[in-house]
Amino acid sequence: MKLIIIGLYGAIGLVGWYKYTELVAHPVTVVTVDKFSSEMTVAYIRAMVWYHSRGKLQELRSILLTDNLANEKQIKIRITNMLKHRTSAYIRDFNSLDTPIENIGNWYQNNFDFDNFLSAVFDEVFNKQLSVEEKIRNVSDVMEAYQNLTTQKLLINLNKLKGN
Repeated sequence: MKLIIIGLYGAIGLVGWYKYTELVAHPVTVVTVDKFSSEMTVAYIRAMVWYHSRGKLQELRSILLTDNLANEKQIKIRITNMLKHRTSAYIRDFNSLDTPIENIGNWYQNNFDFDNFLSAVFDEVFNKQLSVEEKIRNVSDVMEAYQNLTTQKLLINLNKLKGN
């Protein structure tokens, strides 16, 4: 029995060494990624913006639950900084993509109506008649509306590039 186990381990070892020598003799070539198609660009951007929005909402919930909302000026600064900081993370990521629109992160940032979005967020945050959860739900709806508008602009731009 011991001889069979030793033989099995030996066979596995020989196969491993064979695979290793093959890899050394014929190294794996570097895989490159082609340019994103228009469809993949829209799908990726939509998914990443949605994903990052969940983090923004969690941080906003934390601000609403722990900060003094009576200090409106300070709350506005915190929310603005948080939204800009979290957005810059995916804008940089988008700019690293090879898409039909060069530096698509900058394009997205330029076409997202941040000032009006921020004003709508503040309207919800400082509405004293709403609970924290109602504010978060409403801000989520606002985010989605502005993201959908920007996605529509992106689709129109991509269709123009394709000649549609």
